[in-house]
Amino acid sequence: MSEKDQVIQAINSLGRRVTVADVATKTGLPLLVVNKELNQVALEASGQLEVATTGDIAYKFAPGFQSAYLAKGLKRVLQDFGQKAFQIGFFILRISFGVMLILSLLTVVLLVFAVIFYSATRGGNNDSDGDTGFSFDFFDFMIFRDLLWWNYDPYGSATRVGYDKRYDDYLQGRSAKREGNFFVNTFSFLFGDGDPNSNLEEKRWHLVAASISAHDNAITAEQLAPYTGQDAKDDNGVLPVLVRFDGKPEVSENGNIIYLFPSLSATAQLNRGETLPTYLEEKPWVFSAASNEELLPVILLAIVNFFGSLWLFSVHTPLTNALAPLILVLVVYGSLFITIPLVRFGVITMLNKGIEKRNAERADFAMQLRNPTAKLATKLKEAQGLAKKSKMIASIVYTTERDVLEQEFDTPPHSS
Repeated sequence: MSEKDQVIQAINSLGRRVTVADVATKTGLPLLVVNKELNQVALEASGQLEVATTGDIAYKFAPGFQSAYLAKGLKRVLQDFGQKAFQIGFFILRISFGVMLILSLLTVVLLVFAVIFYSATRGGNNDSDGDTGFSFDFFDFMIFRDLLWWNYDPYGSATRVGYDKRYDDYLQGRSAKREGNFFVNTFSFLFGDGDPNSNLEEKRWHLVAASISAHDNAITAEQLAPYTGQDAKDDNGVLPVLVRFDGKPEVSENGNIIYLFPSLSATAQLNRGETLPTYLEEKPWVFSAASNEELLPVILLAIVNFFGSLWLFSVHTPLTNALAPLILVLVVYGSLFITIPLVRFGVITMLNKGIEKRNAERADFAMQLRNPTAKLATKLKEAQGLAKKSKMIASIVYTTERDVLEQEFDTPPHSS
C-alpha cells in the first residue's frame, strides 16, 4: 500500500478530523511524510484546515471525501488524456495539409495526362469532329515538363534564377542542415510556427521586477521605460507597475517623482542580481522556421498543383466538362495553397514594422539612460539616495516546510 493510501485509510478510521500527529501515530509514517501527503490529500479532496488558539492545525474532511479524491484523480487523468489527444489531433491536422497537397497533385497530374491522352486519341481517330476547344501545343508541353521535372542537384551547377546564392551557401556550409519533415514543413509554409513573442508579457514583468531589484527598490520612470515601453514623460505608464508590485511614489526635494517598492526588499537569496538586457526586445515574426531547402519541395508542389489545376479548368473537353466539379475543387484548393502564404507574408511584414518601431523606441529610452541630460542625471542620483538594499530573511522561527512539533524542539534556549 502506498504512503498516500495509508494516510487516506487513517483519516477514515480516525473520524475524518485529524492532525499530523494523529496520522503519524496511526500509520507509523514519518512526520514529514505524513505532513506532505496530508496536505496533498486535503488539496485534492477539498479538506478544511482548523487552526486552534494554540497554533495547532487540524484537517477536517467531509464524508465521502474519498469519492471526491478519486473524482479529482479521474479528472486529472481525463485532463491528461485530453491534452495528449489534442496533441495527437493537432499533429494529425498539421500533417494532413501535406497529405492533401500530395493527393491533390496526384489527382491533377493524372487528370492532365488523362486529358492529353483523351484528346490525342480523339484527334487521331476522328479529325472531322470539329474544334473541341482544346489545344496542346509544344509550348504548353514544355511548361508542364518543367513544372513536373524541375529539381536541383546540390553537387551540380546552379541552373535556376536565385539558385547561385543557395549553391554558394551550400559550399560554404552556411545553409541549414536540419533534417526536415515534408508534412510538417507544409503546415509551416501555410500557417507558420506560432507567435515568437507569446511569452512577452511574462518576460516584460520579469525584467521590470529585476530592474527594480537591481536599483535597490527605488526607480524612476525613465529606468522603467526600456522595459515597459511607456514614455517616461507620462507617469501614468508606471501605474500598472505600482499596482503589481505594491509600489508608491515619492517626491524628491527637486520635485522629481521616485517610485519605491519596499515590498520587494525582502529576499532569501544571497545574490539575486542578474545581467539585464538594456531594453525589452521583441522578436520579429518569421515566415517559417523551416529552411529554404526544406520549403523548396513544398513550394514546387504547390506551384505545380496550382498551375496544373488552373490549366485543367481552362481547357474544354468532354472529359473536363464531366469532371468540372472536381476540377473546381482542385482549383480552389490550389489557389488557397498559394494565397494563404502570400497574405500571411504581407501580414508578417506589417507586424514586423510595428515590432521594429517598438524596439527602436525602447532602445531610444535605454540610450537616454546611458547619456542622461543634466536634469535626468540629478533625478537618477536622487533615486539612488532613496534606495534601500534588499534585506536577507534570517532567524527563521517557523516554516511550513517542516512539522510544527519538530520546529519547537529546534528553538534555541534563551540565554540567562
